[in-house]
Amino acid sequence: MEVLPKISIITIVYNDVKNIEKTIKNVLFEQEYSNKEYIIIDGGSTDGTLEIVNKYRDKISAVISEKDQGISDAFNKGTKQASGDLVGLINSGDYYEPNILSEIAHLFLKSDPNIPFRVIHGKLTLFNSQTSKTYLPKGLDTFTFQMPIWHPTCFVSREVYIKMQYDLDYKIAMDYDLFSRIYADKGAFYFLDKTVAHMNTEGISNVNATKGFDEVCKASMKNLKVSSWKAYLYREYRKVLFHVVNLKKRIC
Repeated sequence: MEVLPKISIITIVYNDVKNIEKTIKNVLFEQEYSNKEYIIIDGGSTDGTLEIVNKYRDKISAVISEKDQGISDAFNKGTKQASGDLVGLINSGDYYEPNILSEIAHLFLKSDPNIPFRVIHGKLTLFNSQTSKTYLPKGLDTFTFQMPIWHPTCFVSREVYIKMQYDLDYKIAMDYDLFSRIYADKGAFYFLDKTVAHMNTEGISNVNATKGFDEVCKASMKNLKVSSWKAYLYREYRKVLFHVVNLKKRIC
């Protein structure tokens, strides 16, 4: 009989009473996969978020509520609690495709167990109150200048978080920093050709995006040994492209 891997799912949240319940219900009730644990890391919410979390406390493996040093710190608190063979991170307001965990688990079973750092990832749907669109990941060779895979769709082997943590110096592109390290260390990436997660884009600021380009530039030089002139060129190109796309949106 096939033994399915245990999957740990982590949600970080801070003062998101409006959206947290949707994410909790998705993980607990829209995934028939039984061999899972759910961990919630709250940054000390004061808006009623914890009251929502506590409604489901008997079904949640661990809840930590305390001030943190930002997103990377919250992620690290969650991964330290995880005991699964696979670990996924889904933020408050986002959600997984119903019953996708079984697909993730079966692809993981086909992965090479001799490779310690393994990543399962897939398509992502970005949505807001007006629209939604599904995106494929980019080629892994573009790790030199961007995050080619979608962080909310990623499930990694537990060995990743035993050896690595999210770097607290990164406030926006902490996912790029960590996954570019996995890539540099010859990790294996397995693509599931299905929508894995849905990400809410409401409230994402342009300022954060441009700061993220700066952090990607820094991490690409550190982790992938990209030359400084290439890293700076990629960064400026992405900033220009970003502003052009936003300008077109405003004109249209």
